[in-house]
Amino acid sequence: MLPKFRFSVCSLLFVSVTTLVHAQPVNANEQAQGARPELSCPVANAAGADGLPVYFFQHHFPDGAQDLAVAKSQPGAEADIKRVTFGGDHADTCRYKYLAIARGGDWGWHLAWVAESDRVLRYARMDGEAWVTSPVKKIAVQARTAGQPYVFTSGLQLWVVWVEASDANRIFAVHSDDEGRSWHEAELLAETAAALSDLKLMEIDNKPYLAALGLAQPMPLAGK
Repeated sequence: MLPKFRFSVCSLLFVSVTTLVHAQPVNANEQAQGARPELSCPVANAAGADGLPVYFFQHHFPDGAQDLAVAKSQPGAEADIKRVTFGGDHADTCRYKYLAIARGGDWGWHLAWVAESDRVLRYARMDGEAWVTSPVKKIAVQARTAGQPYVFTSGLQLWVVWVEASDANRIFAVHSDDEGRSWHEAELLAETAAALSDLKLMEIDNKPYLAALGLAQPMPLAGK
């Protein structure tokens, strides 16, 4: 019998907010223009339960701070931007080099990001009804210079996986059994001869594996 495969991926864009006006529903983009149209900052997105995209991006708030926000596309209605972080810099710079978002069941969103200032990988859950963010957790410290994170889910299982920014041949992961409420220790998954990219979660016979360009074959992940 052939093994069963299922893929999961989080999209990441590197475009200006002006460009996004032509790439996503107009109302959400008009709202997101507060992130400063002259900046070309990362924007992550994932589909909601209704199929509409939810965007995770840096936004210029009325208090002058550049902080992280999420916004859902609302065809025919004004998008409501929800704040994720507070106390951001007032300078018009891209403060967050790496972003990732994934849907968490029917309750909300998993968010992961790396600030340019300290290269620490952080994670938070965001309620999709009350739009309240859980306390932010540091996933990876400077000793492991965090690069682009990927957030993968399967039931209650959750993985945040990243390729080391200073060495694209090293890949790390941290695993949660309860949708991000508690975590196991981060671990080095692999060191490869080729640089790694295009990471995906693959399920083979209901077991989680990580596939990537640069990996000779999918590697098993903790959990299940």
